[in-house]
Amino acid sequence: MPDPFKHKTRVERRRAEASGRARRRRNAAIATALCVTVAICVGVGGYFIYRRLVPEKLPEPEVFKVTVPEGLTIKQTAEKVAGQTGGAVGAAEFEAAAKAGGYEYDFLEGSGGNLEGFLFPKTYEMTDEETGRDVVARMLDQFGKETGTLDWARAQAYNLTRYDVLIIASMVEKEAKVPEERPIIASVIYNRLGAGMRLQIDATVQYALGTWKPELTYDDLEVDSPYNTYKVSGPPPGPICNPGFESIRAALCPEETDYLYYLLTSPDGRHSFTGDYEQFKRWKEEQSGGP
Repeated sequence: MPDPFKHKTRVERRRAEASGRARRRRNAAIATALCVTVAICVGVGGYFIYRRLVPEKLPEPEVFKVTVPEGLTIKQTAEKVAGQTGGAVGAAEFEAAAKAGGYEYDFLEGSGGNLEGFLFPKTYEMTDEETGRDVVARMLDQFGKETGTLDWARAQAYNLTRYDVLIIASMVEKEAKVPEERPIIASVIYNRLGAGMRLQIDATVQYALGTWKPELTYDDLEVDSPYNTYKVSGPPPGPICNPGFESIRAALCPEETDYLYYLLTSPDGRHSFTGDYEQFKRWKEEQSGGP
């Protein structure tokens, strides 16, 4: 190979060598920059392709176990849900959802959109991603599942609607303290309705007052409300709580009795039943200690 510096002076040779070294460094820098640029482009492009193909893993939702017992009102149910979800579903949010309307279920016919009585008592698993409306809808779904096999046509035998039966079930739920008395208390309600008597059920007065008291006063019994069955005839205009399955079944299948009166006479919550008003009065006098 011919020597490119053969006819050049020493100074020219040095300049040419320095120029060659500079050119080689410049080419190396350009090559390095290109490699880095390509690597960055490949890395960024690969990242976006990965993100499109593999979604970002989101945090797992927090799960709450919420137990809603039988016999609660909408307001009490809202407080129970809020307390057991740590406020993830607030009481005000739940109440607002229950009163907002727009729920399409056949079993709500005749209720005028009032969900009292339909929020089925049960233990639910809820997450912090659910809204108040989600939770209300789940309870309504559960009502449909739990009561779907009941023979609601039996209501016609009493000249009642399905909603009327639910109202009676709510009274049974609040009045019965032991399970076996549910069908008997239901029979008293039907017997009094059939006889044209006022129901005079304390639990309806409690609902009218908006507070649950250990004992009602005579002034309480005078409260002006369509739910006060001491003052108005027939059943109240709506359920007074959300009853469980057994109370609903008792309202559909009451025992056949001639009882018209009952009185709490046992510390374990049992009642005494009679069709004789004089007997009922004697029991009350015995409890009060005199006539």
